[in-house]
Amino acid sequence: MPITVSIRDANTLGGTVNDVELLYAQLEQIPAADQYILDMSAVDFMRPYGVIALICAARRLATCANKLVLLENLLPAVHSYLHFMKLFEIGADFIHAAEPLNQVWQPAATTPDQLHLTVAVNPASVEAIAAQAKSIFAHWLATSNLGNLLNVISELCANIYQHSGDAQGCILIQKYKSRTRGRIEVRLAVGDLGHGIRGSLSARHKVVGQEPLDYLLAAMQGMSARASGRGGMGLRRVEQIVEAEGGYLWLRSETAAILSQGPGKVQEYRNLVYMPGTQVAVELHAPLRD
Repeated sequence: MPITVSIRDANTLGGTVNDVELLYAQLEQIPAADQYILDMSAVDFMRPYGVIALICAARRLATCANKLVLLENLLPAVHSYLHFMKLFEIGADFIHAAEPLNQVWQPAATTPDQLHLTVAVNPASVEAIAAQAKSIFAHWLATSNLGNLLNVISELCANIYQHSGDAQGCILIQKYKSRTRGRIEVRLAVGDLGHGIRGSLSARHKVVGQEPLDYLLAAMQGMSARASGRGGMGLRRVEQIVEAEGGYLWLRSETAAILSQGPGKVQEYRNLVYMPGTQVAVELHAPLRD
């Protein structure tokens, strides 16, 4: 029998990275079924990290049931946004909208303000991702910060196909103008269901610690799964950019996460609901100029 799960909180996929944990906790409690249906009627807004979380959750549910996950009662704006961001194209093997889409949303801006969901599968795809990311960030990030951020984005995406073992890991970037806050907000989210940070690092190094959090902290300090020992996903550089520009870095793997607003401004999370692979969210802020 199919099981319908209602996303009860409107902020679950459109709020903070902590709100996403509500989805993971909710899905952890549902029994086995031959199909899963997610009732999205309460969801009126989604952030990029919420989209990545939805993909990760749907992939796991579809694997368990061996059948596509259905999204029902999508509000028109949310449905159109997910279609525009290519969720149903990227997720054709594991997620589908229960109702047809009547009108496709198109952004009003002519500038490249987003990177649609893009799967990182090879060097060419990473180059294309970096080029689009440059178009999004170049208008306001200082040259040095822009170069560092693009390097980190490239490393995060390269790690997906080089080390995670997941052929469907993907990235999404979107820029928003918040006139109420007087700033631009750029949100980046990356996610895969692969080996995770502990799996990647332990394949190259001796035991770092006993808990997933130990490996996240090691990655933040620059430990790398690359044969050269260099790279380490550049997370320290992201911390410095976050501190300079405003925003945060969220790094999650298995049952642990780190939320950083800059060096020395770090919250550690243990005993979260298990989610395989690695999920990353970055938000940066810039003053709004008319």
